[in-house]
Amino acid sequence: MLTEFFKVRYGEVAADNTVPVWTLQNYAQQAAALDAQNLEAGWEDLSKNGTAWVLIKMSFKIFGELKAAQNIKLNTWHVFSDKLKSRRDFTVFDENGKEAAKAVSWWLVFDLEKRRITRTPRHLLVKNGNPEKAMEDIEIQQPSFEGQSPVRAYEIISRLEDADLNEHVNNVHFTAWAVEGVPEDVRKNAKLTDITVNFKNEVKPGEKIKVETYKTNDNGFWHILVRETDKKEIASAYSIWKK
Repeated sequence: MLTEFFKVRYGEVAADNTVPVWTLQNYAQQAAALDAQNLEAGWEDLSKNGTAWVLIKMSFKIFGELKAAQNIKLNTWHVFSDKLKSRRDFTVFDENGKEAAKAVSWWLVFDLEKRRITRTPRHLLVKNGNPEKAMEDIEIQQPSFEGQSPVRAYEIISRLEDADLNEHVNNVHFTAWAVEGVPEDVRKNAKLTDITVNFKNEVKPGEKIKVETYKTNDNGFWHILVRETDKKEIASAYSIWKK
């Protein structure tokens, strides 16, 4: 297990002075990268073989409010790996030591030259991680929205500053784009308590993405992100908001 401490910067909070989920995801990504280095499976290790980790799914449960200038603690650990998938979990604590959020994530190793999934590094199968889990994995079946009208739809163009070490848009931005699709009155009067994001295709800087948000029940929304040029779904997310 790796423990990282973060002091929340003012530029990382939303208008209500709370830390949004994409900032938490950024912290999680930083800690995951450092722990992967400790396991000899970090970016520096995989890049030698022309491979990289790609996130395919991440679920957050958020309990508390984290604010600017607060010191927070984040724990992360490699739960297990099989030949193709790896699971990594996270717990986040506020400056009083109270649990504020937790998350589970799933990763694949991607061959950057062949543009396909490859096998997990063998030594991760041997170490096989820490069986402790931050939470149960969340399985949600994405419904069909054919013939339905979204409650909100908008378009965004990915930017150069959105790209990461692998020269594609960092997954953190997909989460932010999904949340932006929630109607403004919901975002102002309710809090995000749960979100699961499925990452399906990579995006390069300069590509146009259409985000459509559909209401499913009193508290839930589905967010569908589609690339304009080839109409491929690049990500989908399910979020729950409570007053």
